[in-house]
Amino acid sequence: MPARRPRTALTLLRAATLAACGSDKPSLDQIAHNCAKAVEARTEGDKTRPAACNGLSDDDYTALLASKAMDDLGWLDDNGDFDPNRMLSDVQETP
Repeated sequence: MPARRPRTALTLLRAATLAACGSDKPSLDQIAHNCAKAVEARTEGDKTRPAACNGLSDDDYTALLASKAMDDLGWLDDNGDFDPNRMLSDVQETP
């Protein structure tokens, strides 16, 4: 299955993009997209915040990481939205 970028966090950031001013600065959506790519490119176990994420607030960065984790666990549907049934099916499976 091809890797998907964390869309849930990006969706949360799109509203903030409307408030961004100036054409010389990247929009929050662009920063979030670049941040998601940088997070994906980190080596396994690396928890440092990539420089590409510097334009995001701590809350937005945390939301991006949470979205990535939910995506990695298979808890997001094809639209990138959280699917509680997928989460519950993981919890209810017996080893």
